[in-house]
Amino acid sequence: MGVEDRVPRRVPAWRVRDDRNGRVQQRSRWMLIAGSALLLVAMMLARWLPHGPGSGAAKSAIPMAPAVVAAAPIGFGEKLTPDKLKLVDVPAQQRPKGHFARVDPLILGQGRTAMRPIAANEIITEAALITGTTRLSTAPLLGPTMRALAVQVNEVAGVSGLVFPGDRVDLFLIRQPDEAMPYAELLAQNIRVLAVGSDMNIAREKPGVVKTVTVEVNPLQAQKLPLAMATGEIRLALRPFGNETRVRLQSLQVSDLNDGTTTRMVRKPGNAPAAAPRPAAPHQRPAQSVIVMRAGAASAAEMLP
Repeated sequence: MGVEDRVPRRVPAWRVRDDRNGRVQQRSRWMLIAGSALLLVAMMLARWLPHGPGSGAAKSAIPMAPAVVAAAPIGFGEKLTPDKLKLVDVPAQQRPKGHFARVDPLILGQGRTAMRPIAANEIITEAALITGTTRLSTAPLLGPTMRALAVQVNEVAGVSGLVFPGDRVDLFLIRQPDEAMPYAELLAQNIRVLAVGSDMNIAREKPGVVKTVTVEVNPLQAQKLPLAMATGEIRLALRPFGNETRVRLQSLQVSDLNDGTTTRMVRKPGNAPAAAPRPAAPHQRPAQSVIVMRAGAASAAEMLP
């Protein structure tokens, strides 16, 4: 071994700097790759894992309960059969009043009939049904203290047949008495229509002119309406949906038909007013006379007043 082999060689400074920079760059690349991988994993977890109050354990915490729903659309007047019903689990708090938790009460015994159209997957309620299938009656539609009364109408009085079961109307009385001018009177407001003719189907699609409209009234209105129909003509006025406001209207006569302006009546030509009768002459008292005798002859002479 020579002397040169025992003396350590000096590494140039530029090579030491290059090696150090290479190690730093390599470490930075690995850190960048690791950070990208962690970010990708975090994004996948955020996308696929459940989060929020309505997922995961929160969903399983919602109490569920059975309810009978329509397996297919049920039309007005159709009898409920097993193939038209099904039992499903729904949120317990969303079940309406009068729902059914079993199918048996709806199909056993006399059975049930739909009093209105029921859509598919709609929860069946007691208010939409009537017991038995022999005939449909208006009585189950009435309130506890209400009455059903048929009102005679025609194409004009019945709003051209555009009144349907379930609509709300106002009732007016039109009279033409002999002793006074014709007038119109408001009889009742916000009256519910139960049937149009003999049709109680609220899903009635086509209008039609009928002779009667059955309305729901209280006992006092049920007493007034027959008397009003006997003395005049009843007219119906259709109300907008959801409008239950009441207004105050006075009796209206022909003289009230203008808009409040001053009017004067113009007579037709040739219809001149008849001449006023002449006053009678004053009554004259008959003249008084006396008999005068002259030379045996009698003559009458008037007495001065």
